[in-house]
Amino acid sequence: MPITVELQDMFLYSLLPVALAVLLVVMAGLIGLVAFLLKKKAKKPEVVMPASAAKPVSCNQVKEKYYALIHDLEMKCHGGKVSNRKAYQEISRIIRHFVYEVTGIKVHHNTLEEIKKLNMPDLYTMIEECYAPEFSVDKSGNIYDTMNKARTVIKEWH
Repeated sequence: MPITVELQDMFLYSLLPVALAVLLVVMAGLIGLVAFLLKKKAKKPEVVMPASAAKPVSCNQVKEKYYALIHDLEMKCHGGKVSNRKAYQEISRIIRHFVYEVTGIKVHHNTLEEIKKLNMPDLYTMIEECYAPEFSVDKSGNIYDTMNKARTVIKEWH
C-alpha cells in the first residue's frame, strides 16, 4: 500500500490574514507610542506663582491676635461652652499656630518628641502641659493657669 503525499504550491494559501495581523500589531504599537508621547508632553512643569505682596505684619500685631484668641477661649470656658479637654486642644492649636506665624516652622501636626527636637523650650513646655489633659481620660488640669502660661509664652517670644 503505497502512500503518497502531494505538496501544495507555496502561494496557494492567502497571505491576507498574516498581513492583517502584522498591520494590527504595528498600528497598536504606534497608537501606544503616540499616547505615551502625548501623556509625557501634557505633563508640563507646574508654574509656581509668586506670593502676592502681603503687608508686613509686626510681631506685636501677631501677639495681639493670639492674645485675643486666648481671651475668646477663656470667655467660652467661663460660659461653659467648651469642655476642659477641648480647651486644652484649642490652647495647643493656638500656640502651634502662633509659632508657625512668627517663625514659619510648621509645628501644627508635630508630636511632642518632634517639638522637643526643634530646641524651642517654651513651645515644648507649653505643649507638654497640654498633652495630659488633652489626651487623658481623667481630664485633670487647670485650664486658666495654662491660658496664663500661654499668654506668657506669647509675650516673651522674640
